[in-house]
Amino acid sequence: MGIKRYVLLSIIYMLAVGLYVYSFNGDNYTLKVYTFSLTLPVAVWIIVPVVLLFVASVSHLTYYSFKDFFYRRSLKKDLDTYIKVAKKIILGEESSLKFKTELFELPSFITRTLSYVKKANLEGLANEELKECYRLVDNIRDGKYEDLKKFKLSQTNELFIMNEKNRLLGEPKYAYTILKNCENLDSDLCKEAYSKLLDIGTFTEIKKYNFPIDKNIFRRMMERYLDEEDEFDMDIDSIKEMLETFNATSEDYLELAQEIKIKLTPDELIDVFKKLYNEKGHIAANAYLYTLLELEMIDKVRDILENSEEEDFLKFKTLLFLRDHGKNIDTIKYLREC
Repeated sequence: MGIKRYVLLSIIYMLAVGLYVYSFNGDNYTLKVYTFSLTLPVAVWIIVPVVLLFVASVSHLTYYSFKDFFYRRSLKKDLDTYIKVAKKIILGEESSLKFKTELFELPSFITRTLSYVKKANLEGLANEELKECYRLVDNIRDGKYEDLKKFKLSQTNELFIMNEKNRLLGEPKYAYTILKNCENLDSDLCKEAYSKLLDIGTFTEIKKYNFPIDKNIFRRMMERYLDEEDEFDMDIDSIKEMLETFNATSEDYLELAQEIKIKLTPDELIDVFKKLYNEKGHIAANAYLYTLLELEMIDKVRDILENSEEEDFLKFKTLLFLRDHGKNIDTIKYLREC
């Protein structure tokens, strides 16, 4: 029974009792307590206990009605909070939101320990906000780029990073924007952007970022440098500097000598590898001797070999011996495989 109906029926009942008593006894009765006295009709005295019970019961019902009202309101707020928590969990974020009722404590704890891995069937889900989050995650995992501004994800969020990579695949020049805001060069996203920059940027733009140069990065830049259709350009001093940075081996210098000959004139080639030989010694010696052989500067090669130790440059001494006896072989193949 609702409180309104209870009040109405109680008033009718009290009036009925009072009128009934008054119909056969209309006298007054005086109640005396010490110096206090109160005179009321007998009918009124009869319904006083009922009135007191009525007031007490209405107070009781009102108290629990308000208590139930506030509990229901807390439940509704907790439901809204739970949806917010669920959205964050779906998007891979942590949530510090608290609940006002115990009812949501256990579901909240369980939800915070879960992650959205497999595509969900959304047909039975009525909440559009959660649907949007699920679809968003699915689209990003499928390689699509989505606008995440309104979700305010942290930059370390896995979904955010994946979404940035998706955009990078479709918009290579977005690498400039990512790199401009990179604070941690070791992050996967920054490395991905730098890798994309190696494909599209100028050498000046690439040098601007302090990523460590390794052999793989050097090889990728050399491929662009040696590509006649690519306008990518590097100066020789920078090439030498990068070789030194990743501690290039004798094989690396030899490979450079083989490849770079299409970009430099004979005089430039000799000048570059002579300087490297003088600076690096045996590490660049094979590259220098190979260059001299390729340019048919046999006398210079012979001079270096004759002034070397007996156990040094055995492969080149063999090559020179074979040439002297009319045997020509693939110099690079011999140097690498024998």
